[in-house]
Amino acid sequence: MGKRILCLVAIVVAANTHSAFAQVRSEYFRSLSADLQVTSGILTQNIKAIPFSVNYLQAINAYQGDIKFTKGQSMGYDFRLGYYFNRKRSLGVGLGINYYKQEGNLNLDTFHIEFRSSDATYPTFRQSITTTRDIREAITTTSINIPILLRYKKDFNEKWALTVDAGLLYNINVKNTYTTDANFDYEGIYKFEGTVPVYDAAPVPDQSSLLITKAEYLKDFPKGDVVRYFAFHDSIGKSVGLGLGADKKDGKVNYKSGSLGYTGEVAINYMVVRNICLRLGAYYTAQSFTNTSNNNALKLTDKVVEDASGKNIAANYNSMLNQVQNVKSNNFGLMLGVRVYFNKMAWKAPTDDMNKVTPARGRAE
Repeated sequence: MGKRILCLVAIVVAANTHSAFAQVRSEYFRSLSADLQVTSGILTQNIKAIPFSVNYLQAINAYQGDIKFTKGQSMGYDFRLGYYFNRKRSLGVGLGINYYKQEGNLNLDTFHIEFRSSDATYPTFRQSITTTRDIREAITTTSINIPILLRYKKDFNEKWALTVDAGLLYNINVKNTYTTDANFDYEGIYKFEGTVPVYDAAPVPDQSSLLITKAEYLKDFPKGDVVRYFAFHDSIGKSVGLGLGADKKDGKVNYKSGSLGYTGEVAINYMVVRNICLRLGAYYTAQSFTNTSNNNALKLTDKVVEDASGKNIAANYNSMLNQVQNVKSNNFGLMLGVRVYFNKMAWKAPTDDMNKVTPARGRAE
């Protein structure tokens, strides 16, 4: 009988000891959380680009507008892990992975360039290129980023809390695709010394030069058929054409990865079931991207493209993205997500924890 009583006492003591150790372990396990969320917002970009004229040989009479980004939209997806390290579970750190798909338009309202060129028929002449309308490129950008965060949580009661996340955003991959409706007039200025073609480098062409331009033709023949006139000179080998579209209307241009940005969000949290809450808030992200020097050396357009019969039917084209040196991107909007706390004391800090070793029972118990 005595042995049975001693065994029962030992079992009770062991159980209580195990419970105490479990509570202490729970205390030091702290607050781990996982977030899954979607973001939707507005994208703006401040673009710094080099002038196209720097890439053309002996360029003159060059003018162009500024490249502008409009109608930017952003959709994103985030997965984050968080760890609240203080006793009140109000301060913490976070790490995650983020994916953005962003869309918008690049616009260039004016473009004109005259430069020294050559083709199969004329080893030297002056090519003149003018856009017939605003150039527009529809841009889609996808990027993968790693957010590194500091976190703050303020409990209002057992159901509601405010959370704030802020920190760095490290980009590991960024890709751009584009489609364009670019359209150009290719005109030519031809000068000869005897029978040898030479480059007319004067801003105002020499009187002896042959001008295959719309302005010159319509000055002499206001009611003439300018399309037929250009078609004739095309047929005899001159590098001219009206309304030539881009030979490649879509493509890809990648920026350098590895840039640092910053991000922040403020959210209201509502606990729907034990340790699972819905989150609604606002976010802001700022990132800066740079282009490569190889891309910057490309011309917007400089050659006509012929069909099998030798007729000029298009113009070669390189995206305006190639001229971009730096992009400062700002993205802001709304966030909706779910947060899961892994340990049962995560949501509510102990209220009667007097000895600061063994935690009091929390709401989730």
